[in-house]
Amino acid sequence: MAQIETEQPRWRQVYAVISGRIRSGEIDVGERVPSLVDLTAEFGIANATAQKVVRQLRADGLIRTEPGIGSKVADREYWEPETA
Repeated sequence: MAQIETEQPRWRQVYAVISGRIRSGEIDVGERVPSLVDLTAEFGIANATAQKVVRQLRADGLIRTEPGIGSKVADREYWEPETA
């Protein structure tokens, strides 16, 4: 299980890890991102927290979700600039 140890809300910490993996290319364009089940297992978070992470990744244009297929990294042209 990944360690999360900052003062930020859990969803924001997990979002930072996953968005970092996407932006660095560790999870490349077109590749599937971790599912809700995977996020809850890796980070020890609730399903609702994992859903919030996925919603924010989608809102920032980092992922696209297709019903029946799952979520994949979107083309870089759709990504919102990284904010601190």
